[in-house]
Amino acid sequence: MKPSEESETEMRPPPPTVPVPVAMPAFRDWAGLSELPLSEVLRRLLPCVRSIHAFAAVCRPWRRLLRASAADLLRPGMPPLLLNPRSRCVTAFARHLLARPLAYRADLPAEGAILLSASRGHLLLILPRRGPSSQGEPRILIVDAFTGADRREIALPSPRFAYHYAALLPAHLLVFHSKHAFFSLPFPDPSPNPSSSGPRGWTKHSLPRSASFVAGVLEFRGRVLGLTDRAQLLEFRLCASPQGQIVRILPAAGLPDATTFDRWHFGPRLVAAGDRLLLLLFMLEPKSGSSFKFARGVNKVAVYELDMARMRWEEADNIGAYSLFVDYAGKSAAACTDVGSCGVQENRIYVAAPGCSWRSFPPGWEATPVDASSELFSRSAMERKPWTSNIWVYPQLFF
Repeated sequence: MKPSEESETEMRPPPPTVPVPVAMPAFRDWAGLSELPLSEVLRRLLPCVRSIHAFAAVCRPWRRLLRASAADLLRPGMPPLLLNPRSRCVTAFARHLLARPLAYRADLPAEGAILLSASRGHLLLILPRRGPSSQGEPRILIVDAFTGADRREIALPSPRFAYHYAALLPAHLLVFHSKHAFFSLPFPDPSPNPSSSGPRGWTKHSLPRSASFVAGVLEFRGRVLGLTDRAQLLEFRLCASPQGQIVRILPAAGLPDATTFDRWHFGPRLVAAGDRLLLLLFMLEPKSGSSFKFARGVNKVAVYELDMARMRWEEADNIGAYSLFVDYAGKSAAACTDVGSCGVQENRIYVAAPGCSWRSFPPGWEATPVDASSELFSRSAMERKPWTSNIWVYPQLFF
């Protein structure tokens, strides 16, 4: 080899190294991501409801994380959404949270479903009996409230009862059929041995004889509390064995007589506002000669706070930074705070009713002849049958 050829060989760069191809997985299991990065993603999506809706639609683990973090992340600072069952659209309180309505997947009117309540991220509805002659078993339909995607049907314990309310707890499903008794079912996993209790795992329980119809159930400071249509405060203790299951009336003084507030349209509403337990009463007009024939209108919206040490309700004219939202159809109420950017005023009570979006009232509001908001609670409005209203699906239904 000539010297020139040798130097040319030394100066020639080595051939490029061809990387060995690495086998990539066919797909990434996004459902298997840990909660820490998912929570950070969810936090950055706020307050865009459409983005949160897309997050919930990815998979069931993501929906479970959304519900698990809703109490601390979503509920305190966002007003609720409303579902119109007829149009199957979900709308928001403020346009910048949701500029255009979302389409809801569950066609509830077509199924003939009747709403019992909204509880812990689900709509609880009764489905009619199957068959042309209305034979068969009535069923309770449990629908994921935010997306309508997840559904579950459970046969009710007996076709002979008229069920008027239901509630989901962390480990139980409760259905109420009278003011003297109710049924419970382990949820989400029914009892593996149905014969040990009632039909298909249902267990029957007695309510105190002096209690009226249960109108609401909520969790507060680790306790399960209930409220009757007469504003009686109940405590539920559902243990592992039926012998340890207790429902008792908590003695609490300070409320007006049950004949002075509305029980059938709005009814008393129990709501947890941080560490405060509040009660909303819609006070009725004084009785007159025509009150026995026509409905009495509401002339005051009163808020009471429970003094836990003395077990006494005290009327409050200020609820601080909280805003309360009351839904007629869903038989529920929710408290939000730090929602000024959403167009919500603090220390106000917002009521969702047919024919209007929201009407707001300060605690202790009393009707006057020139107040246009009084029409919401007028006799003519209270006499509408049926009073069709929107159903809200968020954020109250995450709990």
